[in-house]
Amino acid sequence: MKNLVLTVSKDQVSATLTPDLTEGIVILSLKDGMYYELKEVAARVWSLIQQPCSIQSIHDVLLEEYEVEAGQCEADLTALVEDLFRRGLIEKGK
Repeated sequence: MKNLVLTVSKDQVSATLTPDLTEGIVILSLKDGMYYELKEVAARVWSLIQQPCSIQSIHDVLLEEYEVEAGQCEADLTALVEDLFRRGLIEKGK
């Protein structure tokens, strides 16, 4: 799964609440009309996948930018990615 490339879905619109992501990101799903909010690290992940990006490269960036154990980072990233896929907010990139 680490080599899987992710990108944001075309069925969503997102906006940052502040330029530095400190307040997070708001996403509107055009499929179900639901709003979602991502805070802190999840918002950083969202910013990274605005362009196609592998899970491994996201993992590497998070390890550089945050104080987190590699195993915990991988588990949390996997859970976030699965949730975003389930909600139709991200898709496999090319």
